[in-house]
Amino acid sequence: MNAKPHRDLVFLLDVDNTLLDNDKAKEDMAAKLLDILGKDGAERFWDLYEEVRKDLDVVSYPETLTRFAKSWKDKLVAERAADLINNWPYTSYVYSGTLPAIRHMENMGEVAILSDGDDDYQPRKIANAGLADAVGPDDLLIYTHKETCFPEVMQRMPGDHYVLVDDKERLLALAKEQLGSKLTTVWVRQGKYAHDPKQYRKPDPDITIETIGDICDLSKQDFLGLKRDA
Repeated sequence: MNAKPHRDLVFLLDVDNTLLDNDKAKEDMAAKLLDILGKDGAERFWDLYEEVRKDLDVVSYPETLTRFAKSWKDKLVAERAADLINNWPYTSYVYSGTLPAIRHMENMGEVAILSDGDDDYQPRKIANAGLADAVGPDDLLIYTHKETCFPEVMQRMPGDHYVLVDDKERLLALAKEQLGSKLTTVWVRQGKYAHDPKQYRKPDPDITIETIGDICDLSKQDFLGLKRDA
């Protein structure tokens, strides 16, 4: 992707548990997989899921499905599981305030998605949720670990000031350490990581909100340096 035109304000939005309820999506997916695979099959699938996460250092449903298909005797059932996961209706899990928040941010600057994930399933997931269309296909940035890629992100999305919106406070703190006053961090207290004290570290977020829809209550000046808790 070529670099975008230089903007005075660039918003970088996480996806899982920030724009869509990934915890609920995974919970519902696990229930459906249990129906399809049974207890032994479901346990095998999630064991492989964690094995893949450890081996590749990223969640990868495609690799998990590949390993499961090779190891599971009932190939038709394995195909049903793959069909379920590959066609999961993520649009049903987009938070109600997400699209209004994106439109509000677009009135103030450039808006892009910056997501962790594998380079196969994650972009399909974001597209299936309607989020790629919401920001535009050229504004979709996916890295295995985005906290290691901010120099490249800034080259691709040049701006005077950046706003990072995420449910993981630890990641926001890491980004703040790297970008300093050039970055405003917005912590959205949604999802399991937002409520896990072990995931917290200094420095504190610049702005804390309870839901993604609360973005609509913030002005451009808030993002350019006024620290405020919702």
